[in-house]
Amino acid sequence: MRFNTKILIFVLLLSLSSGVCLASDVPRAEPFTAFYLESALGNPTLANESLTAPQVLQPRKSPNEAFLYSLVIPGMGQLYTGAKYGYLYTAAEVGFLATFFILRSSATNTRDDYRDIVRENVIFIGAGSFEDWDPIEDFEHATQYETWNHVYDSEATRTRTGKWYWNDIDPNLKNEKHGDIENKGISSKHRLEAFDLRQQANDTFERARFFLGLAILNHVVSAVEARITTKRINARLESTPAQAKTRMFDIDIQT
Repeated sequence: MRFNTKILIFVLLLSLSSGVCLASDVPRAEPFTAFYLESALGNPTLANESLTAPQVLQPRKSPNEAFLYSLVIPGMGQLYTGAKYGYLYTAAEVGFLATFFILRSSATNTRDDYRDIVRENVIFIGAGSFEDWDPIEDFEHATQYETWNHVYDSEATRTRTGKWYWNDIDPNLKNEKHGDIENKGISSKHRLEAFDLRQQANDTFERARFFLGLAILNHVVSAVEARITTKRINARLESTPAQAKTRMFDIDIQT
């Protein structure tokens, strides 16, 4: 009788082992349930009754996919792995881009304002047209100098821009060198107003570029962090079956 009982227990344990092996090959197995064996030797019990197959067989996530998702849309890689804090990266991206576009629009409007002041208050000596001006270099120079006669323009540039001066300075000074006019303490109020607006526009453009840089950095940080997080989660899931295997067959047989 004692011999037959040992054989029975051995067969049951072998059957249990076979069942576990089969369950490990099924991607969506039902949860393991606790069971009890009655015999003359006592009451064997399964040590870890809370272990479920989905916990052991949870599919692994791809670190490369998580990286690419967050590289395209910050936070999506984290959400792909189930990490809800990925929404923080997405919200930050929206905030950075919204700020960038708002600042860029404001800077563009301010730049247009200072160029309008130049167009309204600069007079040409002879032929000349703002249509021929470089929208950046020539308009900026106009906000820095009282007349066309300054050292920073080449002959080719002067041919393009024509000869000009600000309308609120003495017309007799229209051909004077800027340095000589400056030494006399003469400055165009319109020019100074345009210069201030130009500085404001440049400063605002700089702030806009800063927030654009933050948005780009957010993509990179989110992508790298998503890859690291995915690897960490996979490592934790891979360690679970090994721990479960030692606990699953820890049967307490009381004699």
